[in-house]
Amino acid sequence: MLLQAAAAAVDPIAPAWQGSVQCHNPDRDQKTCQSIGSYTRAADGTIQNTAVVLLNPQPAIVMTSMAPVEIKAGAVCGKISSPDAGAFTVNGAPASADVTATLRAAVATTTSSIADREICTSYVPDADALMAQVRVDGVRRPDFDMRVLWVDPSEGFVVGR
Repeated sequence: MLLQAAAAAVDPIAPAWQGSVQCHNPDRDQKTCQSIGSYTRAADGTIQNTAVVLLNPQPAIVMTSMAPVEIKAGAVCGKISSPDAGAFTVNGAPASADVTATLRAAVATTTSSIADREICTSYVPDADALMAQVRVDGVRRPDFDMRVLWVDPSEGFVVGR
């Protein structure tokens, strides 16, 4: 039992195994998030992160991407995946092939400085939520920090601002 408690203490995404998702930069009144992250664990123990991210509020452009992650020293670590695998919607409808190509190119440009580098996120208490503190290749990047709230999908939080 003591070992289980210790293991749970170092699993920063333990609420995901109970069905919760991460609401990044939450607006509790509007029940919106800048992005929503969810996690699944395969039978072999690998962890997959699905991120649904608001790229632009008007028109509402949302990207959904998946990437493998792992837990290292109590942080969630992974690499920015290629935007070639991302799916996009514009105002809730799937983006056309041309728009998708344009958006993938824009995301690739925007993320080029951190692509293929290890990004680790630690979660520390911050009032009634958590603060996601980011390191890129071991270097602290406070400019990437954001508030995170674990929410149950049934609470109705959605990506949008």
